[in-house]
Amino acid sequence: MNPSLDTSKSNSIKVQARVIWALIMREIITRYGRHNVGFLWLFIEPMMFSIGITILWSFTGMSKGIIPVAGFALTGYSAIVLWRNMVGRLANTSSANKGLLYHSQVKILDLILSRAFLEAAGISISFIFLSFAFTAVGLISLPIDPLKTVLAWALLIWFAIAAGMIAAYAGETSEVFDRVWHVLMYLTLPFTGAFSMVSWLPPTVQEILLWSPMVHAVEMLREGYFGGEVNAIYSVFYLMSCNLVLTFVGLVLTRKIRRNLEES
Repeated sequence: MNPSLDTSKSNSIKVQARVIWALIMREIITRYGRHNVGFLWLFIEPMMFSIGITILWSFTGMSKGIIPVAGFALTGYSAIVLWRNMVGRLANTSSANKGLLYHSQVKILDLILSRAFLEAAGISISFIFLSFAFTAVGLISLPIDPLKTVLAWALLIWFAIAAGMIAAYAGETSEVFDRVWHVLMYLTLPFTGAFSMVSWLPPTVQEILLWSPMVHAVEMLREGYFGGEVNAIYSVFYLMSCNLVLTFVGLVLTRKIRRNLEES
């Protein structure tokens, strides 16, 4: 193997990593500014949603058995926020940052990944902080299987980013998508797995829900959190297979976005 080729690839990776980091910093400043709370809104906003839903579900009893309502709400609604924010933020990435593409080192994929990593980081920090906060006040206990919890959350992020890449293409090529994606997000809520464990539902409904990769991720997340207290139904193989397919489709479509921008 040619050592110079390895060095060239290594340098290219380092350059693109610096580009993505610079884009993340630019996105933080553009979105949140330099003053007052600033970038803290990145994780305060999802925290506010999760706390509100936890309070609401505590009064409506949105859980079953001995699963804590706070834990059920935290794992479910954090997944929804990740799904909604990722698709929403990535849908208009290309048009909003079109001017940056005049820099030769900035690619469409860099723009998408910078926003995706920023969203994932903010919601992950919110999820971790609330996990410790709810534990400190006695609402929940820390995850029984931390490794499985982290793996499930990572697979959920992967799924959301892959779906967001496809949304980025749809948002760039279709004016209709830009107008209806909010509605589509609400329509997909029953297929997120956030509002019920699969095992609580009739067999026919279970078969339908298990077509959704996100359901598998949320089921795995809750098993990692609550252990044997829940009867989780999921397949890591199916989830990873769907993620790989969605990522491949997303990468192919991402390559077409720049072509569409140049033609417009």
